Amino acid sequence: MSLMVWDNTLALGVQTMDGEHKELLALMNKIHDGFLAGAVVNDTVARLGAACARHFADEEAFMQSIAYPELNVHKLLHRQLLEKYAHHAGAIKAGGGKANEAFFSFLKLWLVSHIKGIDAKYAAHSRGAAR
Repeated sequence: MSLMVWDNTLALGVQTMDGEHKELLALMNKIHDGFLAGAVVNDTVARLGAACARHFADEEAFMQSIAYPELNVHKLLHRQLLEKYAHHAGAIKAGGGKANEAFFSFLKLWLVSHIKGIDAKYAAHSRGAAR
């Protein structure tokens, strides 16, 4: 059973970023599947953390390329998300590699609110910049 399923409400219309968001969601679902099976998920949690860091760097480069005026605020949000992620990953590791509901609540809130709220702003800006 998936943690979340990609749907068009998460699509930004920025192909590269949508593709990366789908990859992040797939890793989140893999961790969730492992959790449901009682598996140790440390490796997948580490993979997701690295994928998030790469994605945030790609996203920030994209925002810079379109002269997005809220880039610095967005960078700060990314840094805060990575810090929270590291906290959760540390708790999972300390717990023997077992994920927990708090981690999944964080992931769902992050994915939905960040993409639909924060990322949607740079997507709208990119459409305006392309005109």
